[in-house]
Order: sequence, then structure tokens, then C-alpha cells
Amino acid sequence: MALEISRKVSREINENLICFSLHGSASRGTDTHWSDLEMLVITREEVPRKSFLKGTVPITVNSITEAKLRLILEEPDLQWPFYAGLVKNLVVLARDKSKPSYYSSIASSLPQEKLRKALKDNLSDLVFESCGRIFSCIARKRYKDIYCAVIETLLEMRTALCLLNCTHVNNEYFEGIGETFKFKRLPKRYPVLATRMWKGGDPFRIVDHSRELLNNYAELLYSERILEEKEM
Repeated sequence: MALEISRKVSREINENLICFSLHGSASRGTDTHWSDLEMLVITREEVPRKSFLKGTVPITVNSITEAKLRLILEEPDLQWPFYAGLVKNLVVLARDKSKPSYYSSIASSLPQEKLRKALKDNLSDLVFESCGRIFSCIARKRYKDIYCAVIETLLEMRTALCLLNCTHVNNEYFEGIGETFKFKRLPKRYPVLATRMWKGGDPFRIVDHSRELLNNYAELLYSERILEEKEM
């Protein structure tokens, strides 16, 4: 199915197409009967994104220009970990098969200072607000909402730790969070606390784990000079 779509899109885009690739669980070989099919076209000029159903299978053909992709990889922001992992795992179905390696080399050769600056510049968008939402759920007695806030917090923590450690993960959701457990720079007791938060259970226990993780995360940012005392 993916090859059929790639041939059709390649004909439509023609010379504008740089490469057509498979990504997501299908490219990693972990897809199931219920998985969607995700593809990426890298082009010289912008083309619209496509999404449709093939039977009951959701299919998405995302698009990005090479210029925009290079800008994301060379001038990092919160999108960098996603795209660095994306280009690492692309499976090219049409056109230039050397491109993913080329893009991945751009990401891997980026100076650490740029990634640490990206984290520092975006601190207010990561972890602190979403973790505060966990505490607000208790204060408002909206206990069922706490689980959504936990997922949001841990996914943002994954992004923050990717930038701090100048790397990316290859998987989504808890598998991707689990990959960060092996990073060099981590909050104290992060694997234990993150796992307990993700598994859920008693909302009040989740709050205890969240508070400890948030304090440990702040300590890490202070020790790495990402967060300064005067900023708090």
C-alpha cells in the first residue's frame, strides 16, 4: 500500500519531490493490524498535507520543504527532538535514498550550546505548567483529569531531557520516555518516579511523585546552569 501511494504522489509532485519516506511504527517494523500509515514527503516547494482512509486504515502524507527541515535541525527549538528522531528512522520509498543520512548528520553535528540554549529559551513551555496542572487537579478535586496532566508532563520532560542531553529518542509514548532513562543528565530518581506516575493509581500518590520529580528537575536545571536562581 505504501509503495502504491509513493508512486502516485511521486507522479503528482514530479520534480518538486526530493524524497518520499515511510515513518512511524511501519518504518520501525512495530506496526500492527490497527496501526495507521504515516509518510513524509520532503520537497523543494511547499505542498499540502494529505490524510484519508484506505478501508479502515488512517493514512497521512505529511510534507515539509527541505529548507524548513534544515532550519529546524540547524536552529533548534522544541521541534528539534522530534525531527532529529524522525530523519533517523525514515525509510525512503522513492527518490533520493541518501537524504535521511544527510539530515541525520546535520542533527548529530549540532553544537551542544545550541541545544542547551533552545531548552533555556523554552523553559516556560516545558514541565512546570503541566506539572502544576497535576497539583491543580487535586486542589479542584478533579481527580480523573490528573492522568492527562501526567502524560503531558512526562512527554514534555522527554523533550526537555533530549535537548539537555543533545540527543533524541526513537519511539513514542512510554517507550520514548523509557529511552530517556539511559541519558547521562537526569533528575534524581527520574526512572522510578516517571514510571510510578505513568502507571497511575492513587491520585494523591501521583502528586507526591510529581512534586519530588519537579523539585529534582529544578535542581538538575540549576546544576546545569540552564535555570538561574533569579529566574524563579
